[in-house]
Amino acid sequence: MAITQIRERDVEQYLLKQCRAHNLLCLKFTSPGRAGVPDRIIVGSSSTVFVEIKAPGCKPRPLQLATFAKIEAFGGRVFVVDSFSDIDELMSLLK
Repeated sequence: MAITQIRERDVEQYLLKQCRAHNLLCLKFTSPGRAGVPDRIIVGSSSTVFVEIKAPGCKPRPLQLATFAKIEAFGGRVFVVDSFSDIDELMSLLK
């Protein structure tokens, strides 16, 4: 029996599905000329957060961590998710 490995793409698709199910706007975030920004911005009725998506077990690079710290210094919230359960947890926080 083959073992299926969850990829970053799978985690991102699950995030999009859960955002739709919870009536949250999930935008792809790119910032030309600035590397290390989070992958997504999630906008809800009570909050806006940034989300970095990783494959299971993968961690953000040092440049990403530095960028996340800058966002947080200005009062933003950054979440790193690498599993379906991380996303489920995030959804419960955003309700």
